[in-house]
Amino acid sequence: MAAKPRDDFAPELGDVILFRAPESWDKDSVYISRVIGVPGVTIECCDDQGRIVLDGQPLEEPYIKEPPASLVTFGPLTVPKGRVWVQGDNRHLALDSRSHQAEDPTIPVSNIVGIADLTTVK
Repeated sequence: MAAKPRDDFAPELGDVILFRAPESWDKDSVYISRVIGVPGVTIECCDDQGRIVLDGQPLEEPYIKEPPASLVTFGPLTVPKGRVWVQGDNRHLALDSRSHQAEDPTIPVSNIVGIADLTTVK
């Protein structure tokens, strides 16, 4: 029996998620990306130092492969309720929300398959 999605679930900023692509992207694919924008946040690219801006504040992203945080400009846009904005850590090659601005670039929370556990064992 498949688990019923929770209506109140929301991933957190910085979570790495697995998600089913919305139909407007490619309905048969599953992607892995990082949550950069959560519901209600206004996101845009980029400040003078090449950083993503969330609600007017630059986002520090030590996990990206190489700066700037995006070669594609976007926003400002406010992430709708029940949706998230995602970007891959290898920003210069990733197919993510930035690549789908002609459609709705955000991901429905209901399309999230899981959250990756990135803890390290020493």
